[in-house]
Amino acid sequence: MRKCIALVSLICILALVGCGNKTVKIDFPFEAGDVENIEMYHFVGVPVSAEKKVIVAEETIKDLYDLFEHLSLELKAAEETTGAAITSFRFNRSDGTSYELIYACHGVKNGNLESSTGNFKYFTSADIGSYWDNIDLEAVSVEESELPKVN
Repeated sequence: MRKCIALVSLICILALVGCGNKTVKIDFPFEAGDVENIEMYHFVGVPVSAEKKVIVAEETIKDLYDLFEHLSLELKAAEETTGAAITSFRFNRSDGTSYELIYACHGVKNGNLESSTGNFKYFTSADIGSYWDNIDLEAVSVEESELPKVN
């Protein structure tokens, strides 16, 4: 009987621990077809070195939209470090509004994805920073004031 009670207790504890890392998905308040362009920003450590790429190809916009919409996120924060690599995205919509995502990479498979417009901050082990390298567009320098910001 004691073994049975111990086993049931262990199962309950494991179930509760498993609930602690609940996964979530981004629920965009718009469709990919509503996006005119995506401004993508990147810098490491200091914002004065920031660069920007502008994505206008409908297929690439749809691919990025789908990537973020299906990304697994967790309700926890990564341990933040100084000098993080920041990659951010500003989805500019045809109605004149925008939706911003900011990814801070704090190490291999260790980053936070947050949005002031979506009002969230989640952990992800996805390599979102690699999107910058995989988008074959010209990068131009930008002023720090142009970067997406978190409230």
